[in-house]
Amino acid sequence: MSEKRVKAGIALTPKHLKLCDENLTRAGVRSRNSFVERAIEFYVNYLLTQELPQLHRDGFDTNRFETLCKSLGTGQYKMAVELATVARLLSTILNTNSEELRWIREDSAQEVKNLGSVPTFQKCWQRQIQGRPFTE
Repeated sequence: MSEKRVKAGIALTPKHLKLCDENLTRAGVRSRNSFVERAIEFYVNYLLTQELPQLHRDGFDTNRFETLCKSLGTGQYKMAVELATVARLLSTILNTNSEELRWIREDSAQEVKNLGSVPTFQKCWQRQIQGRPFTE
């Protein structure tokens, strides 16, 4: 997670700490903090799904919503596959050292934050040939 964390006092029982520790790998995280963040997001989404029947009674079209969710999920999967393919192709072609790779990654993250979206390939290419830094 790239957001700055805020220290918050939270008390957990030994049972809950054990559950957390035993399920870090299953959740795909390395720390208790990340596990708790994921758990909170999951539970909030669960609560929202519990409210959907109420929205349906008030005129919310759940079928349309489910179709939209499936479409977005499929699109996200396809984009992830394409991105992974491009990343693998580039990694086989380029000889980039770890320091340069770290700098490119940090700079890319900053640019996405500044733009609020992903920069286009053409924009990155133009900056590269002009010798300008990626983030300004």
